[in-house]
Amino acid sequence: MKKLDKIFNKSKKININKNSKIVIMSDCHRGIGNDLDNFLDNKKIFESALRYYYNNGFTYIELGDGDEMWEVKEYKKIIQQYIDSFKLLKKFNDVNRLIMIYGNHDMAKKSFSIMKKYFYTYYNEITKKDEELLRNLIPCEALVLNYNNLDIFLIHGHQVDFLNSNLWKLSRFLVRYVWRFLEYGGINDPTSAAKNNKVKNSVERKLQKWSNKNNTILIAGHTHRAIFPLSNNGLYFNDGSCIHPDGITCIEIINGCIRLVKWFNEKNNDYSLVNKIVMAHKIIDG
Repeated sequence: MKKLDKIFNKSKKININKNSKIVIMSDCHRGIGNDLDNFLDNKKIFESALRYYYNNGFTYIELGDGDEMWEVKEYKKIIQQYIDSFKLLKKFNDVNRLIMIYGNHDMAKKSFSIMKKYFYTYYNEITKKDEELLRNLIPCEALVLNYNNLDIFLIHGHQVDFLNSNLWKLSRFLVRYVWRFLEYGGINDPTSAAKNNKVKNSVERKLQKWSNKNNTILIAGHTHRAIFPLSNNGLYFNDGSCIHPDGITCIEIINGCIRLVKWFNEKNNDYSLVNKIVMAHKIIDG
């Protein structure tokens, strides 16, 4: 709890209002297109959603683990694999509507040198030149949105997960050199909040406890399980992930409401039929 208090108190605050349009996604885990790349099947859905949000004036907040920088050692290969997705992110960044929060799997983004080397520019294989990408983007650990004096705390959520925060370098080593290969045999990483229900439940209890104790809305990712409290006293939300087998879940803040949204293919993997549904919504009190 003290760790979350400290992060909350030092986080940047951004004022929003009823006219603000924000979409929050996390846990894309963009990889390199191999068998372990869980994002690959949802790439087109993700890009369709981003085009919608860009065209409709939303600010896109990526709430951690956007890129799989534990399994993948050569980060430039992630850019090469998903350059179309990154070009959409560039459009948001060019008009100051992109905010990136790092999680445990992309914690390397807190390094300015990593961002500058791999994300500010990319090598265009066609023109054979370095071209701009996410120039000057500085990811942060957390963010506070203030809606009419009501705080909304945005954080990936791994901070209450000991192995994935305090011992994240050890966890990265195990994922990169041990668990990723065992996955081929159907053995899931027991330390993963997304794949281990015991870890998932522990993380969610801690985040929910903090939000209730501080009477503050908290929106996280990390566990990959979408959570949307419908009761008036529910304050802990989770946007789910971008790697569900049947689509993508995310959270929108629009017209003074918080909404849980799902994007999916309507029929037969025809990406021209990507659609979204609002699964739940509630008015923000402020």
